[in-house]
Order: sequence, then C-alpha cells, then structure tokens
Amino acid sequence: MNIMLLNLTNGSCHLPLETDRDGLTFIYSLALSLGLPSNLLSIWGLYQLGRSGGGGCQLVYILNLLLSDLLQLLTLPLWILYLQRAHHWLYGSTACQLVAYVFYVNVYASVVFLCLIAMDRFLAIVYPLSSRRVRSMKVAALSGILVWSLTFLFCLSGLYPSVFEPSRGLCLEQYPVSPKYARFKIVSVVINSLKTEKDYFLITVIFFVIFGPYHLVGCYRFVTLLLTDDPCSLERSVYLAYRLCYGITSLNTLLDPLFYIFLCHDARHKLRRSLSCLGRDKTGSKSGIVMATVSPRSQIDQGDTV
Repeated sequence: MNIMLLNLTNGSCHLPLETDRDGLTFIYSLALSLGLPSNLLSIWGLYQLGRSGGGGCQLVYILNLLLSDLLQLLTLPLWILYLQRAHHWLYGSTACQLVAYVFYVNVYASVVFLCLIAMDRFLAIVYPLSSRRVRSMKVAALSGILVWSLTFLFCLSGLYPSVFEPSRGLCLEQYPVSPKYARFKIVSVVINSLKTEKDYFLITVIFFVIFGPYHLVGCYRFVTLLLTDDPCSLERSVYLAYRLCYGITSLNTLLDPLFYIFLCHDARHKLRRSLSCLGRDKTGSKSGIVMATVSPRSQIDQGDTV
C-alpha cells in the first residue's frame, strides 16, 4: 500500500497523479494512431512535390513542420507506457532527458514553423515582387536551421538538469516546480504568443484550439507559483486541467496535415491520382502532387517560387 501511494503521489505535494492516466492515454493514442500515417503520407506528398520542382520555400517550412510533428509522435508510446506504470519512468535518466527534449523542442518548433508559413504567405500575397529575395529556398533552409538550433538551446536552458527524479521515477514532472522552470515556462508562453496580425485563419485555429488552453492554464499556474505562499495547494487545484491541456498539444500532429492537405478537394484528388499511378508509373513522371497550404488558394502557387 505504501509503495502504491508513493507511485501515485508526489513526495512534496501528494498529488493524485493517476487521475490523468485515462485522459492522456486516450489523447496520445488518438494522436499516434491518426497522426503517424497522415504525417508520413504528407511527407511523401512533399517528396512528390519536390520532385516536380514546385513548392518553393513553402516546401521547406511545411516539411520542417511535419518533421517536428513526426518526431513528437515517436515519443508518445513511451509517454503512454509511463502513464500506465503510474508515472514511473523505467528507462533511466538519459532516456528521460532525450525524450523530454525531443517532445518540448518539437512542440515549440512547430509553433514557430506555423508562424513562418503564415508570414511567407502574407509576403507572397501582399508584397509578391519585393519579397521574392527573402522568400528563397536558401533563406527558408537557413531559417529552418536557425529555428531548430534556437529552440533546442532554449529548451535546454529551461529543462536541464531537472528533468528526471530518480527517487520517485518521475520524468518531466516536479511538484511544486522550481522557480527557474516556472520562469522558463512563462517566457515560452510569451514567445509562442508573438504572432503576426496577418496570420491565416486555419493557423489561428490550430494555435488557439491546440496550444491556447495549455498556454492559458500554464501561464496562470507558473505566474501564481512565483507569487503564492502555498504552491502545493495551487498544484493540486490545477493539476488535472494542466495535464490534459498539456496532452492536447500533441493533437497538433494530427491537425497540421489535416489542414494543409486533406481538407482541400484538389489536393486529395491529386494525391489519389499519384497513389493510383504508383504501381504502374515506372518512369518517374513529373505529375507529382500539389500540396495544400494556408493560402486562400487550394494549392501552392507555382509563381511564388524563385
């Protein structure tokens, strides 16, 4: 009985850690079962688009977005096992740190790439001629490298070294959180909220529906933790809501390819044509596939390429 109590509570605040198991397991399983095939299919579609010479810098941004989604999805089986073992991590400190970094880096990188996609479409429509130099493949590639590097360094500064607690087997959990981690999370909320006024509707939907609840609850939690004299009482009051909102962020791996590809009739039609030709087209036809974007048009404008 004492061992079970230790597994299901945190030694400092005595939180009922098992209350998030069913909800998060459902969310992670849904994201993994639907997000993995849709992201792989989307990446294959991008490959076909790249072979045809289309897409421009949008190709780079969307590919990085889908790559961040795919890497995040690959961590979900370990988190599901972690939940089923009553928040007890069995794979050691190194594995915990690696999975935690991959998960957080890709959550924040996906938000940045969403903003880059929206900004690119804004420039293509409002300043089509003057922005051609900025909207080049080289600039897009350099922007991708910069985003990954800065996001990794930012997460490293906030997560290291307090990711794993060997005494309780907790991975990426601490109750109450340290002031350093609380400040890191507040800064991350502010950074992820810096969006351009011209973001497109679908990107705004992704941000507010998927990331909005997590940022709102997280901002309240971490700001209040820096001010309150009873952090454990606060942790108990927001624990379940925060954990579920935290899990909902993984659904961006499902909505990203859904918005960019499968909601567009033209993109679905071209994807079916490409798949149907896969078995009989041995010559590497350049028909390819045109990917859906956040542009008001249903396909990437070939005239936007440089």
